Amino acid sequence: MISVFDKKEDCCGCTACQHICPTESIKMIPDDEGFLYPLINQFSCIDCSLCRKTCAFQNGYDTSDNLPTPDVYAVKHKEEAIRMSSTSGGAFTAISDYVLENDGVVYGVSFDENMNVVHQKARNTEERNRFRGSKYVQSDLNNVYLEIKGYLQDGKKVLFTGTPCQTAGLKRYLACVNTEKLILVDIVCHGTPSPLMWRENLNFINNKRGREIIGYNFRDKLVAWRGANVIVQFKDKSITNSCLVKTFTNLYFSHNISRECCNICKYTNLSRPSDITIADYWGIEKTMPDFDDNKGVSLVLINTFKGQGLFDVIKEDFIYVKSRTNDCLQPQLQYPAPKSDQRNQFWNDYYSRGYEYVIKKYAGYDISSRVKHFLRIMLRKAK
Repeated sequence: MISVFDKKEDCCGCTACQHICPTESIKMIPDDEGFLYPLINQFSCIDCSLCRKTCAFQNGYDTSDNLPTPDVYAVKHKEEAIRMSSTSGGAFTAISDYVLENDGVVYGVSFDENMNVVHQKARNTEERNRFRGSKYVQSDLNNVYLEIKGYLQDGKKVLFTGTPCQTAGLKRYLACVNTEKLILVDIVCHGTPSPLMWRENLNFINNKRGREIIGYNFRDKLVAWRGANVIVQFKDKSITNSCLVKTFTNLYFSHNISRECCNICKYTNLSRPSDITIADYWGIEKTMPDFDDNKGVSLVLINTFKGQGLFDVIKEDFIYVKSRTNDCLQPQLQYPAPKSDQRNQFWNDYYSRGYEYVIKKYAGYDISSRVKHFLRIMLRKAK
């Protein structure tokens, strides 16, 4: 009996194995933590092992087109409105603008109509704008790899943005396709949180507030760029940034709800599986304080000659400064996120005692935090 992986930590859920299968014998099925894993139909499987051979996470990824070391830039989009609507400095908008202006297709991550985190395509700026902003949940790729293959075979320019494991998976899947018109952009990833916990979070807030969530901003810049400034918008147009909506972010940073493969991530280095890597330029206030205004600065790593050529075309949209790798080495460019020694207990607690219990125990949703938040609101009103 063939399987795609031996241990769960060997699978990042990229879907390359599913789409390479010549008999369509593989389906992505959620496990009890809400993460998608490939399941093989043993009756239709022909034991060709293409699924295993295509797995970039287990077999390594191609960096033959990479520069010896990436070129490093600190970047701010010249249009402040674009920068303020972006997580960091607006680099993604400029890259995707170039692709759209050349009749291309942009793939990124957005919320669907049910607030699920999914990869979708955009053919215009309005659709593309849904991809702005961080979404701290593992996205559902669905049939995106297949769609991209079709567009490339039709001669379309395509931009794919995603986590490095998703990017490496796509690159491996397209090994036999002409990818001259494909632009790969990955993000510096801190781990992929559980879609199940995301749904629990939404349901809990909806029930507590008695209102339907229609918008969720993990990194609002109304106060400042730095920090987890979470803002939730409801259908009645009200918003909240209470301690209630910060609990999911707290769970994320506890490392209790990340996919198991994140603890042995193969991509936490400067040999990226993409043409360009983008991230927040953390530490810019120390290395280049004159460039920082706490409104967002993108870290941009140019990894390939293709990425270099693209940056030369779009750099007129930026205020930018050449930087050094030593100044931008945040933890996830050096090593995987640490495994929590509480992870197993967390999931046991969740299944035995429920979501509210685990956010109280692991995410700071206790009476003291709620009282402190209430007092802060009262102090602001008094002023």
